[in-house]
Amino acid sequence: MKNWIFFAGAPGSRWSGVSRVFRDNLPNVDNTDMTPDKKYESKVFSGHVGNYYGPGEPYGEFLKHRLGTIEEWQNEIERSYSGSADSIKLILSHHFSYYISEIKEQFTDSRIVLCYRPDEECLKWWHEAGGWNITHPNYSWYVNDERMRRCIKEQNQELLKHGEFSAPDINLFRKEFDTDVDFIFDRDVQVSIL
Repeated sequence: MKNWIFFAGAPGSRWSGVSRVFRDNLPNVDNTDMTPDKKYESKVFSGHVGNYYGPGEPYGEFLKHRLGTIEEWQNEIERSYSGSADSIKLILSHHFSYYISEIKEQFTDSRIVLCYRPDEECLKWWHEAGGWNITHPNYSWYVNDERMRRCIKEQNQELLKHGEFSAPDINLFRKEFDTDVDFIFDRDVQVSIL
């Protein structure tokens, strides 16, 4: 799945903003998932658009227990996008934090973008962006603030095991994706590309 890019980050990590830079700037990204029912906007941040995968979502429900097989993911991608098969698919799930090694082993041609911010900054930003009032994606799996805090910590610990993080610079697309486009995202987030 050479044209698949997996994104992982804890709630509040600004990973949606990072993915928006990919969506808006990389050539041949499939944006057919940007439907009105898959949108949450806020006055304070760039918002959530498109597919998110995991518990409570229409796609990737199995992620609460396991990564899923290549065949299951092919089915999920086919169901969640309507663009051409060779266009770039951005695949976002907070739950990917728990499966980074498996993604690397199973999807050897795919890239993985990890986004990190410290735990308390994540939690604070998630609440500022709307918290429990965020309508997309569905955060009901996290249940309450106590569990959200614990899951952010767990997900961040998993991310830090696998990536070497730094602030993304203007040449990220050139260095990592051989695309002559500036990467501009002036928010406090660190990124690691696997």
